[in-house]
Amino acid sequence: MLNHSSPPHLQPFLEDYQHHLSQVAGLAPGTCAVRLRQAQKFLTVLYPTTALDWSELSAPKVLDYVLRSQADSEGADLPTLTSCLRCLLRFVRLRGFTTLALESAVPPVARVPSADPPQYLSEVQLQAVLATPNRRTSVGQRNYAILLCLARLGLRPGEVARLHLADFMWRESAVRLIETKGRRASLLPLSQAVGDAVTAYLRGGRPQTKLDWVFLSVAPQVSALTAIAISQIVRQAILQAVPTCPAKGAGLLRHTFATHLVQNGASLKAVADLLRHRQLNTTLTYAKVNLPMLAELALPWPEVTR
Repeated sequence: MLNHSSPPHLQPFLEDYQHHLSQVAGLAPGTCAVRLRQAQKFLTVLYPTTALDWSELSAPKVLDYVLRSQADSEGADLPTLTSCLRCLLRFVRLRGFTTLALESAVPPVARVPSADPPQYLSEVQLQAVLATPNRRTSVGQRNYAILLCLARLGLRPGEVARLHLADFMWRESAVRLIETKGRRASLLPLSQAVGDAVTAYLRGGRPQTKLDWVFLSVAPQVSALTAIAISQIVRQAILQAVPTCPAKGAGLLRHTFATHLVQNGASLKAVADLLRHRQLNTTLTYAKVNLPMLAELALPWPEVTR
């Protein structure tokens, strides 16, 4: 994932940043690659030949970089650049290289919403994906429970990877999520199907260990399953069940979860709460797949009187 053609003096920092993105933040491989690429560009501009000197980093330099990038790209990918830059600068502060909140110097840039509705699976296609794991094996029980957490709860791979045993609140029929953004806790309703699948894995498929993560890898040793590994499980299931589907990432299951809710009459506010969107505008994209619902919301066309 890391581009080893970057200047040698940047390699140690970028390797540390890559580990943070994938193993701590639990971001998808594609997201990690984009953020690493943007970090490399930024650091190469500021420190083309010299060692990293964080004391030289300042808010005016950050803002100047954003403005020059906007001029060079005509703003085409500016929202991605600014998002990646904030992530990098938060990491720099987290590591103690600076005490300044330089991420605040990155100006907000509005992203133009896509005109295309999100891709999603039909219920038949989704059932085919869920049927791919061999549930007679321990790995199959684990993978089936993971797929259900993604498809029936709308979780992200990183959120599934971070689930601990205590996060399944069986008496309350709820799942607790600790969000990486702001470290806020959220409770999601636990459906019977997801609960049964997780219980089957815990009783018959999960290895005996003192580790308290729910989903574990057994090779080369027992350890917490990473977000990257979970994304690979989803990709293989989609390739096997729906090989013609253009999207193969774990986000497809989250889009499917939200789209099916809207198609079945759930309000956008309810969907936003389940997806843990902070702004309702983020959820509006799912309304594009439910034209009958939009027609009901549309105001009647005023008659022309003469």
